[in-house]
Amino acid sequence: MTANLTINDLFTLILFLIGIGVGIVLILVLMKINKILGNVKEVLENNTKSIDTTIKHLPDISYNINEITRETKNTLTTLQPEINTLLSNVNSISGKVSNITESVEDATAKVHDTFDTVTNSIVDTAYSFQYSTKSITDYLNTIKEIIEVIKNIILKK
Repeated sequence: MTANLTINDLFTLILFLIGIGVGIVLILVLMKINKILGNVKEVLENNTKSIDTTIKHLPDISYNINEITRETKNTLTTLQPEINTLLSNVNSISGKVSNITESVEDATAKVHDTFDTVTNSIVDTAYSFQYSTKSITDYLNTIKEIIEVIKNIILKK
């Protein structure tokens, strides 16, 4: 028994086998889709009441969102000039604080210089007392000079 197989017959056999494979894959895909649809149906049946309530509240939710947006826009429009004024005031206050800081630094420097001068005068006087043998009137004149120096320094500043 001999059977001749032509190329046409071979291609037909291959196409037939491919068709069977595609049919099996299609059946498996349809079974998965059917299972998914069953799960979706079950979820919808279990949550029908909640879904209906949510759908009924959507117009109210949408209205509330629109009102909130409108109020926010109005508030921002109303507050914008006040915010600009506030920023201007903050800048002004910042400049004044800077000026006050500079004034305090200058006053501190002047006080420091005054104390240095007074200290130097007292030290000079102490050395003068230590190294000289003057009479009481000389000591009183020296104290008078120290007071004059302190007075002049305070009046200058």
